[in-house]
Amino acid sequence: MIETETIDGLTYYFASPDALPPGYMDRICDLVASGGSVSSEWVRTNLQRAYLIGYVLDKQLGGDKEAIIACASLKEPRQEFTDLVREQTGLDLQGYLERGYTSVLPAYRSRGIASKLLEGLTARVGRRKLYSVIGEDNIGGQKIALNNRTRKVAVYESPRTGKKLGVWMPEWMT
Repeated sequence: MIETETIDGLTYYFASPDALPPGYMDRICDLVASGGSVSSEWVRTNLQRAYLIGYVLDKQLGGDKEAIIACASLKEPRQEFTDLVREQTGLDLQGYLERGYTSVLPAYRSRGIASKLLEGLTARVGRRKLYSVIGEDNIGGQKIALNNRTRKVAVYESPRTGKKLGVWMPEWMT
C-alpha cells in the first residue's frame, strides 16, 4: 500500500520497498548516490529492507514521466552499526529505526521539502523509536533536524571515514 499527501503542489509518497512501482527503487538509489554523502555500497541493500520509504514526485520536472525530486527512509539499522554506537557512546539503539538517506535535488532545496518528507515518515513510525545520523560537518542536515524538533543525543566516530557523526532523536522520544 502506498500512502500519499499533496503539499504545495508536490505529492509525497510513503511505501514499503515491495510496494514501490517498477523502477522506482533504481531511481531512489540513484538520487541517494548523487548526493555523494553516503557510500553506495550499502544503499540498495538497506533500502530493500527498509521499514518505509518516502519520496516526492514532481510531474512538471519530468514531462510525461514524474521525476523523483526527494527521498528519505526509515530503515532497520545493521547490527554492526548499533554495536559500534553502543561501544563508543553507551547508547543502545536496538529496536530503533534509522531515519536516513535524505536527498533532495539541488533545484528543490531550501523549500522545506526534506522537512515535510521527514515529518511524514515520523508520523508513520507507530510505536517504534527512531534516530538520524548526521555528520558534524553537515550544517544543512542539522538545520533540518532542528526544524523537525530533534536533538543530538550522542556523537561517535566512523572507523571507515574517521568523521564525527551525531545521533539525533525527536525531542519527544528522548
